[in-house]
Formats: sequence, C-alpha cells, structure tokens
Amino acid sequence: MTMQIQQTRTKIPLSDEGREGIATILDVVLPGTATLPSGRAVDAHLELLDKVLDADPLLQPIVNRAGELASAADTCTFADVERWAGDDLERLVFALNAAYYMSSQVRSALDYPGQVRRPIALATPAEVCSDDLVAPVLERGPIYVPTPE
Repeated sequence: MTMQIQQTRTKIPLSDEGREGIATILDVVLPGTATLPSGRAVDAHLELLDKVLDADPLLQPIVNRAGELASAADTCTFADVERWAGDDLERLVFALNAAYYMSSQVRSALDYPGQVRRPIALATPAEVCSDDLVAPVLERGPIYVPTPE
C-alpha cells in the first residue's frame, strides 16, 4: 500500500493592491538597464513571485506587508522600502531578485542557457584554465613535500 502525504501551507494571498505595491518596489530595486529589462517589465510581481513564495512560505508575510505599504504610499524610494521592510529588507529583496532571475527574458538577456549538460570536452581553453583562476596557486608557490629517494 502506498501512502501520500501532502504538506499543507498557509498561503497569504497578495491582493491586487499589494501586487501593484510590489511592482512599485520593483521599479526601485530592479529598474532595468540598457541591456536588462526592469522587474515590472518581466512581471516579476505576478506568477514568478508566486513561485518564490510557494518555495519559501516564510517570505509571504514580508512581501505582503511591503506590498500593502507601498500601494498605500504616494512615493517609493529605497529609504521607504527599507523602512517598510525593517529587519526583513534582505529577505524582501532576495524574494524579488529570485522572481526576477526566473524570468526567461532576463536569462535570455544574460545569455544564460540554464542548467544544461556541457561536457568538459566542449569547453574552450579559456573556460578550462585562465590566468585569474590559477593566480592564487602561483602566488602561493609550491606546497608539496618531496618523496624520499
């Protein structure tokens, strides 16, 4: 007999106002660059954020609270985000970054193929060994112990 155990999670849904507040925070935290899209442009405050919150439900109240406060505010600066998140600022920014980097548009802009099999035989010489990679070893010098004769 096979028994399946389902884990139940208390999910705190984000309201439409809370999601719009998170989008406003994304405009401050991930505004985009000449080569990368903004957090709002990739909809990091929608399904991607839901995936992050499903993966770590402890982030839900933090994100929910910040989104609600941002939606009620007239302006949004990073100082405001710091004030709204308090001690949970790092966790809030982590959740938003996690959602952002799950976007296929962002991964494409970064030329990141995802987790794919790449045999070492196909690597370029620069990927196998570079001066930066071996510099600490060369700087350290030899550390071997010669074998007795």
